[in-house]
Amino acid sequence: MKFRTAKKGEYLLDYLEIENSVRFLTSGIVKCEDHFKNKSFVYDFRAAPIILSETFSLFNEIPSRVTLETITDCEYLELPRRPLLKLLFSNLDLAEFATKGVANYLGLTHYKQALLRTLSAEQRYKHFLLEFPQVAQTAKLSDIASYIGVTQQSLSRIRQNITWGKNELKLKSLNNELELRNTL
Repeated sequence: MKFRTAKKGEYLLDYLEIENSVRFLTSGIVKCEDHFKNKSFVYDFRAAPIILSETFSLFNEIPSRVTLETITDCEYLELPRRPLLKLLFSNLDLAEFATKGVANYLGLTHYKQALLRTLSAEQRYKHFLLEFPQVAQTAKLSDIASYIGVTQQSLSRIRQNITWGKNELKLKSLNNELELRNTL
């Protein structure tokens, strides 16, 4: 295991590379972008502390459709594939831990799909602000729009015309900060 740092804008995994490690992100934020049939979309943001790896590529040793790009400076511990797999498959407790981790990730993925299919664009934006306030202050508007499944123009319209409930003052304040940041 090695301690590593990455500056804002670095790729921890690039499109069509094979994932070679699991990272334990200790500080920073990473954008996860999928590249499918010559189209790209942001499918997740990972904010420390969190485990970070493109597991499909990692376990199958195939090129990834995903890029993992830092949107802030980051620090992480890196465990290379071969020692990780050897350790996982030789220790049932670790194999169980990894299995539960993958199951939890799949559950979160299903939850996000449910949100994308059942919430309006305005509700998805509010949910994003609630879930990722630190990401909202760092990510590009185009990436936020991609994540919630709208165009950047639609997101701009949503942000200008959104109505806030009395219990959403923190979200309204964050939205106003983002609006101010983008006009400067």
